[in-house]
Amino acid sequence: MTSLPSAFASLTLSVSLALGSTVALAAPPAKAAPASETESPDTGATIEEKNEAEELSDQAIAAFSAKDYAGAVALFQQAYDIDPQPNFLFNIGRVYEEAGDLEKAVEFYGKFVKQPGVDLTSRETALERLKVLRAIVEETKEPKDEPKDEPKDEVVPVQPPPPPIDDSDAKRKRKIMRGTGFGLLGVGAGAMIGAAIVGSLAQSDIDRAFDREDANTLGGRQTLLDRAQGKAVTADVLYGVGGALLLTGVVLVVVGYTKPKPQRVAFTPSFGPQGGGVELRFRF
Repeated sequence: MTSLPSAFASLTLSVSLALGSTVALAAPPAKAAPASETESPDTGATIEEKNEAEELSDQAIAAFSAKDYAGAVALFQQAYDIDPQPNFLFNIGRVYEEAGDLEKAVEFYGKFVKQPGVDLTSRETALERLKVLRAIVEETKEPKDEPKDEPKDEVVPVQPPPPPIDDSDAKRKRKIMRGTGFGLLGVGAGAMIGAAIVGSLAQSDIDRAFDREDANTLGGRQTLLDRAQGKAVTADVLYGVGGALLLTGVVLVVVGYTKPKPQRVAFTPSFGPQGGGVELRFRF
């Protein structure tokens, strides 16, 4: 007949493995073999140590029922330190699973299945829990934040300051333009004066042609008229050339005193037997 202490120890071990009907809340309990068919592995602990470990296990079951998961883990760990029964490792994993710490549950279930002396049924139960919990842990892992490339400061090339504008050539050209303009003004004025003088002489010849004293013959009168006509043509040409030169001179002087602008002005004087003129071209 089995002694009372031995039967009590076997019953406690079986309850510890399955954690009792009050422990199996979040996952199916381990299917342990009946106490009479299962032998506890020899851990080298004395009877007193085994009894102390079983008392701690009972306290751990009570703490688990009260949802004191930290206390239950601590008590099962103390029991295992005194009597290293594999069932205590399974129970620690079961407590962690109920507490929601699945990674720790996987750790202790893994330790349990590697222990010598674990019966095949309990090992299969632990392996099933490992398979389920590992899948859950893998699915619920937060993706690792990939290191983001820090924005690099863009190197903006420093533009060198523009070289100073050398407008000496432009000044020289404007000076030449002013000088030319003044020269044309002078020549134009001279042409206008000459045109006035020649016109006056032409008029004088016309007056003489109709004066009986100066032109008492028909031949003499025609000669005076021809001379007057030639002088008149010359006066007209001089008037045209003088006017064109004056206009061109004025424009050159004005432009020569004005700073250059984006548009450019080109002057082309033209002369002919019928008079003179100037062509102005603007380029933008």
